Amino acid sequence: MLKEQWKSSIEAFNNGCIVPTGEWDVNTEANLKRLNKNNSVWNFEGAFVNPNDKAAVIVGASPCLKRDVDSLKKCTKRDFAIFCVNSSLKYLLDHGVKPDYVVALDSDDHDIHEHLDVDSKNLTLIASNTLSPRVLDDWKGKIWFFPYLGMKKELRPKVTRKLGRSLPVGGNTLNTTVSIVVNIFGTRIVILVASECCYDKHYYVDKKIARNNNTVTEFYVNDVDGNRRVTTTALFTYKTWIEEMAKHIHPHIKIIDTSFGILGKRDENSKIYIYKLSEIIGKVKEAADKKRSVNADPVLLNAALREQGQRQQVSSPAC
Repeated sequence: MLKEQWKSSIEAFNNGCIVPTGEWDVNTEANLKRLNKNNSVWNFEGAFVNPNDKAAVIVGASPCLKRDVDSLKKCTKRDFAIFCVNSSLKYLLDHGVKPDYVVALDSDDHDIHEHLDVDSKNLTLIASNTLSPRVLDDWKGKIWFFPYLGMKKELRPKVTRKLGRSLPVGGNTLNTTVSIVVNIFGTRIVILVASECCYDKHYYVDKKIARNNNTVTEFYVNDVDGNRRVTTTALFTYKTWIEEMAKHIHPHIKIIDTSFGILGKRDENSKIYIYKLSEIIGKVKEAADKKRSVNADPVLLNAALREQGQRQQVSSPAC
């Protein structure tokens, strides 16, 4: 019975949530003239390697962003670079946080345009080649392009010749950003903010940015503190991808979650570290002041399992 339910959930996700590749093809063909090696995100290769040993803070748009947005203001330019997904941009700007980079992956013409409809002249966008040309036309700031190959085979070599090789991506913008900061920027510390992968009533921090999707299949899960929450097939897939990536890059690169959602379930194989955002910001600053790497110092960064066991229960505010 459960197997059949899961099968039907996957089918609903594939049929209703995956963007038709035709949209990716059309947008990529229209954007080919924009792409070149000078605006490829690969120009940032090694940007966060010593001596520029910055932590990459990746901001999603889940409900706990309400709790953590003020802490992001403590991220100094010396020690941190803030990357946000397109759906969290307006919320950050409205609360006085200017990200260093905005990342947009999807080809959707309506929602992405709404998310990025801001005064963008002093903002930097990392866009996939599948992004809507209308969105790119209206963006006033700098644009760097990320090679995303989710389109027909004939287009893929044209994109890679202009932008360089692609990378494994995890199905959504936040996971793609993790791949970018690890594989291109070369960060050794990834701090995830508002990436709960679960929710109580709504999975966005602001209902105005929610997509109307009637095919979402919900089911119950327990978060890292044992609280019963709701997730979807897509969110659970994204969660699993990050956890598997964390295992492969550990211990040289560490992923820290500050969301207290379903990432990093308490088990001996988990390589997701769990901290309050303000706490890990303080640890990164402390390490920088002492000219140490927070990644390598066992005193500053506790073992994942032990740290999770010490954590107090934290509830995410419902939208």
